[in-house]
Amino acid sequence: MTSLVVSDVRKRYGATRALDGLSLAIESGSITGIAGPNGAGKSTLMRMLAGEETADSGDITLTRDGARLDEPWRYVAVVHQEPQVWPNMTVRENLAVGRERSWFGRMEPAKDTATVLASLGIGQYADYQLADLSLAVQQRVEIARAIMCDAEVFLFDEPNSALTENESEALFATMTELTAKGKVVILITHRLNDFVRYCRRVLVLRDGQIRHEITGDVSEARIADELTVGLSVKRVAADAVPAKGAQPDGRHTVALRLENCCDRQKKFEKVSFELATGKVLALSGVEGSGARELAQVIGQFRPANGTIATPNGENVAYLAASRRQTIFHNLSVGENLAARLGYRQLNGAAGLLSPARLSAIGFGGLGRYNVKAQNHMAPITSLSGGNQQKVALGAAIESDPDILVVEEPTRGVDVASKRDIYAMIRSFARTGRAVVLLCTEVPEIFEAADEVVVLAKGAISGRLEITTAGDLPRLADWIAEREVSPLPSP
Repeated sequence: MTSLVVSDVRKRYGATRALDGLSLAIESGSITGIAGPNGAGKSTLMRMLAGEETADSGDITLTRDGARLDEPWRYVAVVHQEPQVWPNMTVRENLAVGRERSWFGRMEPAKDTATVLASLGIGQYADYQLADLSLAVQQRVEIARAIMCDAEVFLFDEPNSALTENESEALFATMTELTAKGKVVILITHRLNDFVRYCRRVLVLRDGQIRHEITGDVSEARIADELTVGLSVKRVAADAVPAKGAQPDGRHTVALRLENCCDRQKKFEKVSFELATGKVLALSGVEGSGARELAQVIGQFRPANGTIATPNGENVAYLAASRRQTIFHNLSVGENLAARLGYRQLNGAAGLLSPARLSAIGFGGLGRYNVKAQNHMAPITSLSGGNQQKVALGAAIESDPDILVVEEPTRGVDVASKRDIYAMIRSFARTGRAVVLLCTEVPEIFEAADEVVVLAKGAISGRLEITTAGDLPRLADWIAEREVSPLPSP
């Protein structure tokens, strides 16, 4: 049996108390969940356990079969929310990093490589360069790297945020196998249903401390109640957001028209539809359906054949699913908010970059998008994941596009940040512009979108106004039916 004990650990970053006397004890045998709003200290705790940060005070001990292990971080493997992989190397080479048999010559993979890849369903990609593979496959490669480590503690930080339902089930089956082998398995996620399905125990982290422990009857309602204790949620521009579907003048014009649009890699073919102003359109479909690639084509991030027309010359802003691709880690919060702006918005009368304009954009953005930061000059890396996402979305809105395309807008963020992001999206659309969202979760479609287009096997299999679905279960059933196969050809 393996046991992990954290005793009165404290960590400060300037005036911010990231961990404030945190204590917990976790034993092997089952998956333990750690829930908490953005900024609660989850990421700091994870980095502390992995040896990436040093505690100001407190102690972390790890014992295996009663014997204490020195330098516990050496026995910790992490599966990050954003894959920490080498895109210029093959899958097999990624798994060989850190396990090389010599300093020179060809990298030789470990003997168990094929077995691990097969167990995660990615054996066929062993010799593919990672840059050519989807985010879901990259995520599973990182999971494979963690499994192959000689570790006693496995930290899974939003590991299935880019995976389909079937891929997620395979992942959790692997995690359960690790617990059966006597490993400590910790799950950090914002998907409350994952806690309910797979965890017997959930620890709620708030303000740098474990505030509550849920055992026995683990339910989404109980977890949500604990996460929102004492939380006053401020909705972004709430007074400017009318009810979904409402338009000030009741009119909608065409912002984008696709006719017989085909992906050059045949991810989808002969897709035709129109996108109206004032609307939030969700694209849905399992990984490989073509939905993600269609979103990238609309966002002008991916080339395609066929007609892609913006009748009035509309400008498009695109936001990728991974925050690694949407924020600049070496810049401040304010600089990130201004990152998409051009010469006229940032330069002063002398034709040089105006610090006053840059400061005004950053300071104003904190309030407009409800970004929780010490100030607009704070490093973007000091923010929680949810606040980073609001900055990335805010930067896209600041560029004043006519069409906003966002992949997985609330991937890996907490409940309060989701509400803010949905309000930002709806407020943007209600100004007479259009939004396209790639959504992998039905509740997000129900909350954020006016209508949904479902793709299956590279073709549109259905389109529906959300209000006609009635409720979330009916919408989920409608989407599930259409994710199986496309509509028959006329």
